[in-house]
Amino acid sequence: MWRCTAMLRRAAGGMQACGSRTLGARRRAGTITVLANGSWSMEFQVSDDVLVAEYDLPSKLDPSKAVGDFFDPLSERVRSGPTPHFDLASTESLRRAACTLKLFDDLRSHGEKLVAEERAMEAIALITSNWVILGGAELPLMTITAQRSWRDRAPAAGAVVMGLLGPLAWIPGVLGINEVIMRRVDMYGGLSKKTPSGLDLAKATFRHHIARSIYASPWKVDLQEVYSVQGDASEDDLRGAIVEGRHMDLVSGSFRPEL
Repeated sequence: MWRCTAMLRRAAGGMQACGSRTLGARRRAGTITVLANGSWSMEFQVSDDVLVAEYDLPSKLDPSKAVGDFFDPLSERVRSGPTPHFDLASTESLRRAACTLKLFDDLRSHGEKLVAEERAMEAIALITSNWVILGGAELPLMTITAQRSWRDRAPAAGAVVMGLLGPLAWIPGVLGINEVIMRRVDMYGGLSKKTPSGLDLAKATFRHHIARSIYASPWKVDLQEVYSVQGDASEDDLRGAIVEGRHMDLVSGSFRPEL
């Protein structure tokens, strides 16, 4: 059950309640909607008809819940018809919404499969990619972005400083950074004796904790290149399928992410 958070956060003008609120200095001015659960808190706003989803990285996650909890608020918001591209009032907007929901299903399925294989860190690295969803090469529909704090970026910043200080700082620096990162991986349930590939774990860990703290390249998905909607589906068929969670019955195609 999704709810707007009642948690208070500090802003430039004092304390403000989450729900529908005015953005702080770090984000664009405007009113946003917050949907939260035990794992994630998603903040949604509309900018130039694009649905913008942003979230902070949690300090701890239960991998058995984290993947599903990530996509539930995204799906809920798309179903609400928040932008002209997703307003559910035209055939095109209904088709875009159905395909976007199918993309979330595919990512959820792949992420949960990784978790089941004791590859939780790889799953977290996948779902927290910098997603850009397109409805054609020149039509951005939605972005999903992690807002990394200075705490999140500290290992990457430490690596840069260590490089500037020279060889004498490398060994203690590497040991310190590795300790911090491994503690965070463990808090995500990412350390397991049954991990199929230590190399894949290391790559996912570096990508999530170091590389993306410096630059998170966008992962663009063009819905028109991946999915197609059943040709004879009427607007009522699509609308009912979207609301009831039966969109996959009318959408063919599958997104297979490769990290």
